[in-house]
Amino acid sequence: MTFRKKLTNLTSKIKEMKKNVFLFFLALFGLLATTGCQNNESGFPSSDNPTVVVSTKEIYGAPSRKFEIKAALADDLGLKSVQIQIPELSLDKVISFGTNPLLKSYDLSYFFEIPADRGTSEAFKIKLAITDVSGNVVNEEINLRLDGEFAAPSITMITPKEGAVILLSTSNEMPVNFVVNDDSGIDYVQVKCEALGIDEMIQLSGSPQSYTFNKTYKLPVTAANYVLTITAKDKFAIPNSGALNVNIVATNEYPAIYLCDQPKGTNLTTDAVGVPMYFHEKSGQDFEFKYYADKDNKEVYFLGQESDFAPHCFGLNASGELVDDVASTPIILPTKGYYKIKVNPNTLKYTAEKYTPTSKVWADIANGLWHDDAALRKPFVSVCGGGIQGATWDTWDAWVQKGLHLANNPSNPYQLVGEYTLTGTIEATFTGQWWDPSWRLIKNGIATMSPGENGNAKYPAAPGVYKVVLDTELERVFITKK
Repeated sequence: MTFRKKLTNLTSKIKEMKKNVFLFFLALFGLLATTGCQNNESGFPSSDNPTVVVSTKEIYGAPSRKFEIKAALADDLGLKSVQIQIPELSLDKVISFGTNPLLKSYDLSYFFEIPADRGTSEAFKIKLAITDVSGNVVNEEINLRLDGEFAAPSITMITPKEGAVILLSTSNEMPVNFVVNDDSGIDYVQVKCEALGIDEMIQLSGSPQSYTFNKTYKLPVTAANYVLTITAKDKFAIPNSGALNVNIVATNEYPAIYLCDQPKGTNLTTDAVGVPMYFHEKSGQDFEFKYYADKDNKEVYFLGQESDFAPHCFGLNASGELVDDVASTPIILPTKGYYKIKVNPNTLKYTAEKYTPTSKVWADIANGLWHDDAALRKPFVSVCGGGIQGATWDTWDAWVQKGLHLANNPSNPYQLVGEYTLTGTIEATFTGQWWDPSWRLIKNGIATMSPGENGNAKYPAAPGVYKVVLDTELERVFITKK
């Protein structure tokens, strides 16, 4: 082979080698460039993994109940997102975070309601995936159980009831009797009254589902008001506590007497207003009532407390004498109509006399019509207030909301009657347009056209439909559960 030909071959090989080297470096550059983009496609430098600290590793829930997922998230550079998943419950929530500025910590608080069709024996995994801006991902799981119990222990007070009156002239003993119930078992019960130096903690063994407390305490001989607090805690994994405050009046004389026309054993806290009925006049221990018997042979008692028949229930003994005895029989008002009734709980004397009212009769109010000319006006009576569906404090609303208008009782011209739906604690003024006529409902069920400085009283009421009776002769309102 000639020298020229050898040189030509060598030159060709060198060119081929250069070409291969060029292609190698070109491929290497492309690979490095691609790899670099994959490792940091967000444009943020590498960082440590994010951290997550959950508030609990096990959450108790129940069908139709919301639960909360709580966790503290953090990252040394910045958080990108957190994903919350419960596949079986169709939960897949992503919370994304902004990057200007970067978010380095986040307190997760996410609520979710368990579907109503799930069973209380079911359990699931809550999956959390926390991603930071560098692409690091950390996973965390929380157990979710649907057999949770969330009800506080129930406390049923037998004695004393709310507002109980203890007559010190008769006895200075205060029996305390109540029952506690809880499905998951009771941990402890506490009885406390600071003013009386009572502080008893009963730690129960064996997690009983029911516990009865019965003990009698001595009271000072001086009159005073006391608050007895009953507290109970259950043994559930996440304990529930319940408490009940009972107001008690220890006195040498009755601050009030109530007239009750309900059968013995009736729950006197069910109705909203007026049951039992507060007295009209008081002089010393002489109490006077005005009362309407809506039928012949109406049965009534006198009570020394508002919320229960015990401990002071005044009725008749076998000889027809007035006695303070829960076992007494009712006083009988023989015929339908209005009565003036006087009673003295100390002397145990009473009288009941029938009378004919002479107060104004508000007739034809259901067909009421407002007119600027008073001579052409036909009064209507509606209601303004709160806690009554459809009612506001605007008399215009009272006028146009026909469902709030009261009607005359065909059996008694002094009573205006209707039905209201209560939504909770109520306060009310029964009124026509521009407060004419107007009866303000103040404390103790009193509804008067001359309230003076007495403002509208608030009455707790369970939601529901109630019968309403405004007795313009008695100046009382009775709002009773239908």
